[in-house]
Amino acid sequence: MKLGCLPYLNVKPLVYPFEHGELPRGWELVYAPPSELATMLARGKIAAAPVSSFATFIYPEFDICPGICIAAHGPVQSVLMLSKKHIEDIHTVALDTSSLSGANMLKIVLDEACDVRPEFVRLPPNPVSEILDRADAALVIGDAAMTCAKDGLIVFDLADEWVKLTGLPAVFAVWAGLGLTGEVVEALHDAKGKGMTKIEEIAREQSVELGLSYEVCHDYLSRVMVYDLGEQETLALETFK
Repeated sequence: MKLGCLPYLNVKPLVYPFEHGELPRGWELVYAPPSELATMLARGKIAAAPVSSFATFIYPEFDICPGICIAAHGPVQSVLMLSKKHIEDIHTVALDTSSLSGANMLKIVLDEACDVRPEFVRLPPNPVSEILDRADAALVIGDAAMTCAKDGLIVFDLADEWVKLTGLPAVFAVWAGLGLTGEVVEALHDAKGKGMTKIEEIAREQSVELGLSYEVCHDYLSRVMVYDLGEQETLALETFK
């Protein structure tokens, strides 16, 4: 049994027990960015993964695990468009090839909320300074968005803008699988339940790993991120679709 896993801070409360000795016997964690996890899941290389919510639109055969998501109800800090130019002056936007949900949310927000329709190019997640030598703006996701230097840049927080546009949460990822079994669903919920009680430990460990303060990591995990797939989050997915 192989479970996909994101290499980001935001997924840690959902997998913390798995990463600390409580992975069921015979199970294995496989780490990859969101776009790669979706492809691996579609090809049957993994049994389940926290995939981009947009991937569930591309692959309607994916089963969504109830009750679990990775979302935000306001500024998220980890899905950002960074630019040296004001929005109305942006002509090219580099999209992180790792991103599915963020990339497609950004296209919608720029079009519907900002009346801006730039050319989009997909580039690997290189340092922001290098990307901005090739494009007017860059979509940066995950830990890189939280840790990269932003001095002199205009920061466009995608979750904040999505909430302003739709009045609904920004749901970036869900646990999904092909033919999810009760055993897998139970294990995912058990891991989430235990992981949510370990926010302090996770924040402490990750602050060292990422070079961020404990306070920033704790606030991000305990207040910014939303892990319950409730009515508003479900409606947000339908609106996104």
